[in-house]
Amino acid sequence: MTDPETAAADIVDLYDRRAADWVADRGRVLTEADRTWLDRFTARLRPGDAVLDVGCGSGRPMAATLIERGFRVTGVDASAALIAHASADLPEGRFVQGDMRSLDLGETFAGILAWHSLFHLSAADQRIALPRLLAHAAPTASVMFSSGSYEGFIVGVWRGESLYHGSLGPEEYETVLTSQGFVVESGVWAQDGSAWLAHRMDGR
Repeated sequence: MTDPETAAADIVDLYDRRAADWVADRGRVLTEADRTWLDRFTARLRPGDAVLDVGCGSGRPMAATLIERGFRVTGVDASAALIAHASADLPEGRFVQGDMRSLDLGETFAGILAWHSLFHLSAADQRIALPRLLAHAAPTASVMFSSGSYEGFIVGVWRGESLYHGSLGPEEYETVLTSQGFVVESGVWAQDGSAWLAHRMDGR
């Protein structure tokens, strides 16, 4: 099995090489968990609000659903192949190739989403990336991302390839969020993962 550091470093190359397979496997329809959490994420947003979808992949199903609900979506992904797919498939959105560890779009968003994406980074890289994402939050922003339920990593296998998932501990995620003025909600949807939903304290 590939060692964890190599698996983490190879994530972007993996999604570039296997973009078509990922599009097929992820599908175009929200799962029940996707819908439940996306409904909660958008509950405080208004049609026309700007939403940043980090690790957007092909844009489906999350960015596409946000667009359908009337939000102005900017999708960011490190995979050039997936960004090209999203741009062609969803011209109503704006899709940008970029690394969440160095992201600086020079604008803020009412909603920031990193669904099934932040957890592809190592713990060290998540400590860099999460503050970068939060720096794009408007004063009344909501943020949502998925993580593991404990600090550590797993190197799984997807279509014969090593696939890295990493997580900080829940206390560290909460500390980062609250230090940026967010009130935190978190909910466990399965034994092996958690969803984090947080709102700025002065949010509407």
